[in-house]
Amino acid sequence: MIRKQATMIQTRVVLGALIALAGGAALAAQSSQPSFDSLDKNSDGKVSLNEAADNDALFVAFKGLDTNKDGMLSREEFAAFQRDKPPA
Repeated sequence: MIRKQATMIQTRVVLGALIALAGGAALAAQSSQPSFDSLDKNSDGKVSLNEAADNDALFVAFKGLDTNKDGMLSREEFAAFQRDKPPA
């Protein structure tokens, strides 16, 4: 019975460690993607090409994301980048 309890405790410890690792990996992937607000340096509610230059992938994709061709990314246009960008 003691052996069975020890095995159950070990299983819980291993599961806890795996959950912590998975959470850490998800957080790392999430933090590698910039937020709209972090890129919108002048807080005008848009991301300009100049502001997008801080992120290589966004800078390269900018022209295609700017669907209304106003030279800026709205929150909706930026959301398409976040949604369609492959995980890092």
